[in-house]
Amino acid sequence: MMLLGLSLLACALLGAFFNWRATFLFCVAVGLLQDPLRKLTPGAPVFFVGFVAAALAAGWLGAMSARVRLSPTVIYGWRKGLAAPFSLFCIVLAVQALVSYYRFQNIFFPVIGGVFYIAPIVAIVFAHQIAVKIGTPGVRKWMWFYVACSLIWFVSIYFDAIGVRMPVLGEVGVGQIIYNVGAPSKANAGFYRAAEIAAWHVATVSCFLFILLNGRKLSVFKSVCVIAVVIFLLYIGLSTGRRKMLVQVVIFASVFLFFFAWFLKGKAKLAMVTAIFAAVGIATVMAALEPDSIEAESQYSTRTAETGGSKFEAWKDRGLTVFESIPERFQQLGYIPVFSAVRDFGFLGAGLGAGGQGLQHFGGGMDLVGGTAEGGLGKLALDLGLIGLAVFIWLGVVVVRLIWQRLAVLAQTSRPHASLAFGFTAILVANVATFSVATQAYGDVFILIILGTSIGVILALPAIAANELGVSQGIANITQGQLPAAQTWGAQHTPVIAAELTRPRPSAPPHHPFGK
Repeated sequence: MMLLGLSLLACALLGAFFNWRATFLFCVAVGLLQDPLRKLTPGAPVFFVGFVAAALAAGWLGAMSARVRLSPTVIYGWRKGLAAPFSLFCIVLAVQALVSYYRFQNIFFPVIGGVFYIAPIVAIVFAHQIAVKIGTPGVRKWMWFYVACSLIWFVSIYFDAIGVRMPVLGEVGVGQIIYNVGAPSKANAGFYRAAEIAAWHVATVSCFLFILLNGRKLSVFKSVCVIAVVIFLLYIGLSTGRRKMLVQVVIFASVFLFFFAWFLKGKAKLAMVTAIFAAVGIATVMAALEPDSIEAESQYSTRTAETGGSKFEAWKDRGLTVFESIPERFQQLGYIPVFSAVRDFGFLGAGLGAGGQGLQHFGGGMDLVGGTAEGGLGKLALDLGLIGLAVFIWLGVVVVRLIWQRLAVLAQTSRPHASLAFGFTAILVANVATFSVATQAYGDVFILIILGTSIGVILALPAIAANELGVSQGIANITQGQLPAAQTWGAQHTPVIAAELTRPRPSAPPHHPFGK
């Protein structure tokens, strides 16, 4: 099986190198295949999870050989807004890598920790350049390919849930036990190596499907198929046992609706009301779904067993305590882990990779840093220290501002391109929220590449719109169109797309979006 895995990887690497525009298709194929191949290999070697990174690197090298510019400066607005925080962030990563190695004397800590921060950056720049070349047809083809392949993979979760026992099914290692829904039960992962990973993909596929089908008129037959797929996704998502996938979908839908009301309808009041209700709902759902400690979860299971109650009774008992536990949960997931990191390791934190996932295979994990890295801020504080955390937040704010500018001008240039940008941005917001409560899934390189690709596509959409609309039409849209009343301030950002419209570039081949 090791030989088969390496052979398939070699084919993917060659394909990505010689057809770099299709790199992210190869990443999807490798990212899905690497987990079942790992399970079938004696000892389930951990290096299989890095196969998808190798596919991305092969595509990058192929693009370099084709003389494609891969500097971050190709992204409009990078020099002016992102150059300073990005350069400082790179310095922070280098310093914290030295801190990590000095503290733990283990080279795997900074290497694996660095992947968490570097992989999305590489994917952002590369995805931007690919998206400009392949346009929206190519982006949608990548999305459909990911959705179709994932739906096939999700069937394995169903088989895992109904008790089919095969070496290729189930979680790698001892697996995770769910305590708070009656009798303890096993989390189901199917072909994926962990239930957390499986649940993340279920949520992301659900969001991708919404983006792809949004605004399309469907026949009765297609509508019935879509409803069946939605029911299937809901069942499969709950079967994983990781209910945070519901949080992702709820946040995605709320944020997309906010963008639609704010940018396209010009209804600021409706958008703000939507945002308020979404925030309250999200806070409630996050508080309800954040896992308790094993001891607390066992209390639900024990109480249910003693009273003869059902799983529904366990859900009800837990749900009744949701509102009273919200403040405590947000404290535990917010600033308290930051204080714990400073208290235990100082202002420099523990060093790059100390809060990373997968380090249990190399002498790290919770035994070393405790549960501080379970929440997003705690992980960042451990990896980067207080100064690095501040730089990371600065970089994040600048990226958010850059994306917001893209949304404002795309809404006035092309509604289809704006809708695509709204969808990818809503996915990112949903992942920021879930990352804040649980970081486990975000140690997966495949997930990081998908998120980085989403950012790259958003930043490339003005250039894509310029190519697909034409220079004259695009300039007329932004110079003659009237911004909604709630968005008149956004007129100052029109140079973003104006620069993209007037920048010379080759057009993407319309019928071969992944051709060379």
